[in-house]
Amino acid sequence: MRYFEFVHNLGIHSWDIPALIVAVILVVMILVHRHNQKKREKDFEEELDQKIQDLREELDKKPAQEV
Repeated sequence: MRYFEFVHNLGIHSWDIPALIVAVILVVMILVHRHNQKKREKDFEEELDQKIQDLREELDKKPAQEV
């Protein structure tokens, strides 16, 4: 009888609370993944820019005949 009152008076079922917890965990996981992915992309772009800059400096230092 208590379960019947719980479900019908509050309007929630016994699986609603675990489902809500799982949904909150999924949202947190998505936000953390998105943040980490943006950081990885930023680090990759910085590393790529540095490598390109190093290659340009290396080519500028070589005499024109060697190129």
